[in-house]
Order: sequence, then structure tokens, then C-alpha cells
Amino acid sequence: MRHFMTRLDGRWVLITGAGHGLGRAMAAAFADVGSRIIVTDQDPDGVESTTRWLSRRGNPAVGIEMDVTCSESISRARQEVMSQIGRIDVLVNNAGTVRGGLFTNVPLEEHLTTLDVNTQGPIRVTHAFLPDLLASPVAHLVNIISAAALIGLPGASTYAASKWALLGFSESLREELRQNGNQHAGITAVCPSYISTGLFSGVRPPRLTRMLTPAAVARRVVRAVLTRRTHLMLPRTVGLIPLSRSLLPTRWSQRLGDWTGIHASMADWRGHDAASPGLAESHSDLAAPFDDKDQAAAQADVGETATAIGS
Repeated sequence: MRHFMTRLDGRWVLITGAGHGLGRAMAAAFADVGSRIIVTDQDPDGVESTTRWLSRRGNPAVGIEMDVTCSESISRARQEVMSQIGRIDVLVNNAGTVRGGLFTNVPLEEHLTTLDVNTQGPIRVTHAFLPDLLASPVAHLVNIISAAALIGLPGASTYAASKWALLGFSESLREELRQNGNQHAGITAVCPSYISTGLFSGVRPPRLTRMLTPAAVARRVVRAVLTRRTHLMLPRTVGLIPLSRSLLPTRWSQRLGDWTGIHASMADWRGHDAASPGLAESHSDLAAPFDDKDQAAAQADVGETATAIGS
């Protein structure tokens, strides 16, 4: 149930990993409803590119280099935000990475990097900015998670683990804020299936789904913030995963995962070129502002890929 609409015009939205792909698409989507954007990324070229592109569109934007794996970098970025702007109203933890492959075939360091970026990164950023965020009457935290937070994902075990942890963090922090008198602060956990960005090149979308576009996902995220949704599952069928796991015997649930192709979806994962610079700061390596395919495809994605649970 949606109780009220939040107005975001003139509000400052900080997005991590906004130099590329989904982060850049969300910068555009928030700007389209009148928000002012704080573009952060560990890649300075990505920060400059997105900030200049937003400025050419006539959207107020500030670019700040920030590495979510480095507490000192986050502290410097916060100081810059406070000195230049003085506040944030929405925080979007988007920066992420993925490494596919059988567990023992992936070097341990890459597993640990995945956890550092996907789990510890959002925790570091939230810990630094949450006191400032809570000062806003429309405070909202968005964590870009994954449908992999709801089911096992062979070929990406540590990626799935990092997202399960981030979902647990989101759920726990939401209740903590509610119990501590910060009911005005919203938290949205976004769990999309595969998005057509460089991170997931080669994956096979599960049966009855297709690759989501960054622009379509970005618009749904903005709408979720506007309507104070607690969860956003994309596409709608993702919302059936927790239900099926709770109702079906384990063997049947496993067979369902096999039939849908979820369990084999990462088998042909290629992802980014190995060791690409800036990889850890974005859910995509797209150089374009965002990939919207064509308008009809984007609208089809929007029409069939959103639901809210518990909001």
C-alpha cells in the first residue's frame, strides 16, 4: 500500500557508481523528476562524463570521485558534499561488481573483492552519510541488490552471497530506523534480474524473462522512491521466488530452478574484459549515457517488470 507521494524536485540525490551504465541511467531518471544529482564513482573519467552530460541536459549536477572500498575516500567525498551542498536527501548504493565462474576456479582475491565492493561498500557509504541523510524530511536510501539475493546462483556464489548480505542489511536497518523514531526515512531494496550491461555479457535470462534495460530499471527505481516502496522486484516473476522456496519441498524448488534456467544462467558469463579499470564502481561498463534500446522495448519492460512487497 502506498501512503503518500514524495516530491523530489530540487532534492539532492547521491548515486555511487554513477559514471557508467545503470548508475548513469538512474542519474538521468532522477534528474527527469527535478532532482539535483551528485555523481560519484572511482573512475574520474566516468564522473566527468556523466556530470558534463547531465549539465548539457540542463540538469544540476556535481561530480565527486569516490571509491566505495576506501573509507578515507568516502570521508573526503562526504566532506566535499557537505562543503559544496550541505545535505543529501536520497542515497543510492549502486556501485557493484560480479565475477562469474566455478567457485574454486575463481581466485580467492576476486571473491574477497566482490564482497568488499558489493557488501562492505554500501555499508561504508551508508555509515558515513546516514546521519546527514536522516536530517532530510524526505530521507531515502536505495540499495541496488539483485534477484540473486533470493536464490542460489551457481557460477556466481560469492556475488549471490554479497547480495544476500546486502538485502539483510537493508531489512535490518529499515526496522532499526523505524524503532528509533526515524519513520520518515525510507529504504528501498531493489532486486532486479539480469540487466543488459557489460557486467552480465553472455548470461542467459531465465525462462519467461528477458534482459532488463538500464533505463527501464532506473525509471522504476525513481517511482519506487516517489511512492516509498520498501521492495522492488524486477521483473514481476522475481517476486515469486521467495514464495516458491517457502512452499515447495527443496527437491521441487531445485527442479524449478533447473527448469527455468536460473541455475544455468551464468554458465556462459563473459562480463567485462579481465581487470578493466574502474570495474568495481559500476553495474555496467557502458560508455553511452544509458542503453534504452528503443522506446517501445523500454515501455514494455516498464509495463511488465515492477511489483512491491510489504510497502
